[in-house]
Amino acid sequence: MDTATLPRLITPVDSVQMLVDAWALMTGRYRGCCLIRDDGVTTVFANRALSFFNLSILDLPLIGTDDFHDALAVARSRASASAHPSFLALCGEWAPDGWEDVAADAGWLRSLSMWGMATDRLLPTRRPEPALEFRLVCEQVTALDVGLVNAFAYDMPPQAFDCLGEMELWEGGAFGIVGYDEDRPVTSASAFVLPNAIYVAMVASAPGLHGRGYGEAAMRRAIAEAEQAAGRRRIWLHATEASFPLYRSMGFQCGPALVLFHLPAG
Repeated sequence: MDTATLPRLITPVDSVQMLVDAWALMTGRYRGCCLIRDDGVTTVFANRALSFFNLSILDLPLIGTDDFHDALAVARSRASASAHPSFLALCGEWAPDGWEDVAADAGWLRSLSMWGMATDRLLPTRRPEPALEFRLVCEQVTALDVGLVNAFAYDMPPQAFDCLGEMELWEGGAFGIVGYDEDRPVTSASAFVLPNAIYVAMVASAPGLHGRGYGEAAMRRAIAEAEQAAGRRRIWLHATEASFPLYRSMGFQCGPALVLFHLPAG
């Protein structure tokens, strides 16, 4: 994606720090979680089967190839010590020339890119809200439906998202919304209150149902719940390429690209 012509109001420091803060909040709610911050690597592992909830983040500029290689080795060591799959996130602007080859040589396989995005206020909605029944996550059944929608959206096994049914995740300052079409969960979004921000995550719609405004409606409802509880504050998320146009249309500004890597199975 060519983002060179888009406003750059978000720095790498902003985007990386928000990723660290958001994942520390979400994964830190799980019993047996792991949080380590040193050697230029922040590791936030929920130690659950959901790979997205086990993340190491290169949190400092590492322009020297040796320092970059050392940080990759630290992240690999922590990943290898875990019983569950995990990801590594880094900002290419903070890495030395040829960093993708260095990462590949260290055993890291590229998974996807995402962009830090933020806005101080959402733009007005462009369409009527879809005729779905929206439910706030208040019990385990609805929490598991958040996982079910995301599993279908990402083509992952539903059981990988079983950890979303651990209700500690949804205590104080966490708001999940699920949209139902005749009791079938078809969309979801979640908003988490941070000290200076609202972080949006787990926005997804079932395959074949995109373009109907489902995800936007769920997301707006989750944000409204967070703002009602904590007041208006800057809204943050990290977007994949597929969801980038939606967030731009809602008023989110583009930040630098972050790249996710994984280790090969075994």
